[in-house]
Amino acid sequence: MLLVRVHDSLSGAPLPNAEVTAIGRRTLTGPKGQVRIVWPADGVITLRVRQLGFRYVERTVQRGTSPTATEDTVTIAMQRAAFALPQVTAVAHARCRDDDANAPPTALSQSAMELLRFGAEQYGTFRSRYPFALLLARKTELFVGGSNIPRRENSEELTSSDEWGDRYSPGQVLQRTGAQSWFVPLLFVSALADSAFWARHCFVARGVEEREGRRVIRLDFSPARDVRDAEWEGAAWIDSAASVLTRVEFRLTNLRDYTGPREFEGYTVFTTPSPYIARPDSTVARWVSNGSRGWSQQALVIRDVRYTKEAPP
Repeated sequence: MLLVRVHDSLSGAPLPNAEVTAIGRRTLTGPKGQVRIVWPADGVITLRVRQLGFRYVERTVQRGTSPTATEDTVTIAMQRAAFALPQVTAVAHARCRDDDANAPPTALSQSAMELLRFGAEQYGTFRSRYPFALLLARKTELFVGGSNIPRRENSEELTSSDEWGDRYSPGQVLQRTGAQSWFVPLLFVSALADSAFWARHCFVARGVEEREGRRVIRLDFSPARDVRDAEWEGAAWIDSAASVLTRVEFRLTNLRDYTGPREFEGYTVFTTPSPYIARPDSTVARWVSNGSRGWSQQALVIRDVRYTKEAPP
C-alpha cells in the first residue's frame, strides 16, 4: 500500500477531504489527512492532489525496493493560494448576453468559476465516500385565484444521498406533464459541475461582497445567446476565506409556454458538514402560474442526516 499524507505547508495541520486522484480513481483524505492506495503492478503511481484554497499538486512516485516493506509513505504539503486552481475552459464569450461576460475573463472570474465547479465535484466525491440518509420536510403554500389565504401542505420524505437532488438535463428544465401541468427539476449542486450546464451558460464574477458577516465572491450565470428554451440564470456566492459555496439563487428565463409558469425563482443555502465540503441545506422556491391559478411557494428543509457507513471528519 502507498500511504499518502496531505497537510497544510504553513501550519502543518492535516487536510481532511483533500481530493486525491490516482490510477483513474478519486477519493478524499480522512480526518488525519491520509488515504491509502494499492500499488499497481508496475510500482509507479501519478498522484494529483487538490483542495479548495490551495495550489494543486501533481507528483509521480515509485514503490520502494525493500523486500520487507509493506507500506510506502509520501507526504504532500499543500501551499495556500487564494483562488489558484487548475484553469478551466468555459463557454465561448462571444455567445454571452452580458457585456461583462463578453469581455476577456478576469482572473477573479476564472478562479471563481473553477472554485464553483471543483466544489460541486468535491461534494459528489464526498457523498460517494460518506453516503447518508436524509429526512426532508416539504412545506408548500398555494395561493389560488387571487386568494390571500394560502392552502398549506406539509409532508416529510426520507431519501438517500444517491437519490437526493434533481438531475440537470439540457432542454428539459421545464417539463410538460399534462395539458395544464408541468414539472421543474430544481437546480441542484451537481449541475454546477456538469459540463452540459457549463456548455449552455456564461459566467462573470461581480466582485467581493459582504453577506451575513462574511466576505463572499458573487458569480453570476446566464444562458448563452443561442439557448432558446427555458433555462436557469442566477448567482452563486463563494466564501472568499474558506473557498466554499454558501448560497445559490436561481430563476427561470426564456419562459414562452403560456400554460407553464410565468415566473419561477428560488434559492439554496449551504452548510459545511465537514471541512471544505459544502452540502445543500435548505431550498426555497416560488412560482407564479399563468391564467388564474395564482402563485405558490415551497420550502424543502433538512430535518436529519444520518451517515450509513462512516461519519466524515
